[in-house]
Amino acid sequence: MRKKFIYSFILLAGVSLAACGGKGQTTERSTTAKSTEKKNQTTTATSKNTEKSSTTQKSSSSANTSEAKESKAPAKSENNTPEKQAEAVLGQLNQEFPNNSLPQAILTSQTAEYLTAATTSTADQGNFRVLYYAEANAIAVNDLAVNELQPIASFEKKSYGSDAEAAAAVNQIIDNGGNPIDLGYGIKGYQQGAAGSTFLSWQEGNWSMVVRASNIGGEVGEPLAKEAVAYLETAMLPAPRNVGQISLTASVSDSYQNNSVVWQKGTIVYTIQHFDAVQALKMTVSTNQ
Repeated sequence: MRKKFIYSFILLAGVSLAACGGKGQTTERSTTAKSTEKKNQTTTATSKNTEKSSTTQKSSSSANTSEAKESKAPAKSENNTPEKQAEAVLGQLNQEFPNNSLPQAILTSQTAEYLTAATTSTADQGNFRVLYYAEANAIAVNDLAVNELQPIASFEKKSYGSDAEAAAAVNQIIDNGGNPIDLGYGIKGYQQGAAGSTFLSWQEGNWSMVVRASNIGGEVGEPLAKEAVAYLETAMLPAPRNVGQISLTASVSDSYQNNSVVWQKGTIVYTIQHFDAVQALKMTVSTNQ
């Protein structure tokens, strides 16, 4: 009986210990699971924050790249037509050199469409020079890019101390020697040769005009002289006070110094140069506009 009681007691104690052990294991597993879940939540949150940060950085980088591209993008040609470019260039020149009759007709059918220019300092309004360019693309006035380009024309204003000095600077040449040639419209020219060239000269008002043709190249100055006379019958040059000189060349050249129109107005001398002979005249006439 005593043995039975001892065995029963031992058996009951074993069952109690087993129950306690199982409860401890369940609590440990539950705690571990909660810790793991919390850790996963933290990891997920961190991952989301990292993703959000990455998205923000990507968005910021994209905005910066877009801004850089926009600042470097050139003006589109459809937004800046040759007409708008010419208007802007001529308007800027008129603002920089006010109270001066600047030329308005510079481009020709042979030149590129976009007009631009380079100028000397605007500080001296009594003495300045403008170089004109014709390019395939729009270029701003006084852009450094024009330093590598070829001018097609120029306009210069120069002041002198007296009328006599200004008249001497025009260097007017009147030569009525040589063979007379009828240039039309009642105007007679005189042609003679010298140093491999032929010079055809005539006068219109205070203007003295000459066309030079090269004998070596077989050039003839008469057609150009007649074209100039015919054009000036329908257009008006500025009136010199007191002298003016027009020197044209029958040869074709891309040098803007090939043809020149020089005239005096008191103590001031104006000079226009253009690679095209007839356009030099048109450019001069446009100063009256």
